[in-house]
Amino acid sequence: MLVAVPCSEDDCVVLLDAERGTEQGRIAVGAHPVHLTTVDGRTFVATMGERAVSVVVDGRVERVETGVLGPSHFATTDGEVLVPCTGGDVLTVIDVERLELRDRIGVGAEPHDVAVRDGLAFVGSRADGTVTVVDPSGGTVHATHEFDPEARIQGVEAASEYVYAVDQRNARLHRLTVEGIESSWDVGANPYDAVVDDSRVLVAGRGDGTVTEVPRGATGESGPGEARTREVGGTPADVALAAGSAWVLDRERPRLVALDADRSGERQTVDLPFPSFAAAVHPTDDTRLYVSHYDDDAVSAVDVAAGRVTWTAETAARPFEPEVI
Repeated sequence: MLVAVPCSEDDCVVLLDAERGTEQGRIAVGAHPVHLTTVDGRTFVATMGERAVSVVVDGRVERVETGVLGPSHFATTDGEVLVPCTGGDVLTVIDVERLELRDRIGVGAEPHDVAVRDGLAFVGSRADGTVTVVDPSGGTVHATHEFDPEARIQGVEAASEYVYAVDQRNARLHRLTVEGIESSWDVGANPYDAVVDDSRVLVAGRGDGTVTEVPRGATGESGPGEARTREVGGTPADVALAAGSAWVLDRERPRLVALDADRSGERQTVDLPFPSFAAAVHPTDDTRLYVSHYDDDAVSAVDVAAGRVTWTAETAARPFEPEVI
């Protein structure tokens, strides 16, 4: 297995051996790659500085022209890859098999993230502060959900029963259905994304050193069982799920911290060589995390069960979120 790491400043994807961390190659993919996803053996790379998505197939790079700048995140459904393009205010639909653009659908201004539930795509807008619900198979807009006029929808995450949208500017988490906003909660300052596990939704507050925990059955009203704020300190960049626990990544401090205390009342901590930015879990062994050190041009493999780093490898500049392929 390989760890694929989009490195945004050096315009390439670095491939690392998942077991040893040895570099297996670098693939030039175009300007400012930030995210990637693999579907049917084809690795799609969001190159935000291009009017195209790069696709790595059997070691070669194909380009799918989007016609507009800023491919950012990915979602998949029914043999298609969905890509919001921040510079063109559209959701692009790419045919996985043919590697060609099938549709461009207008959404809110500066779309950034997308999630799929029941065949519908929920696309968050950073500039308009809306979530557009799109039927990608029919190329139509089903609904547009509006929030506070100053809202900036940064992250969108799907669960089995709802979709969650993170308003970065107003520090709010919204729970959505196709019909509209179902509930909302205050979260920590400068949130970026939501992470959903079996029982709760977690939102890291990068601006105030917190993680907000919202039970998936919460009603949106104050009272027992509703949102609670967990103080973790530092600058929590994200939350990763591994070995049955939620692990807080810190942009300033070189460590992983378990969000939940163990039986002794302590939070397990794993020391890292550098602060962390994003992480991916091994697909068959959820005790193993691969952590990118964005500011230090490196990636580490972490055995969270053993509480240790197994290897650290240098990468090209500014590694974003890794993926195991």
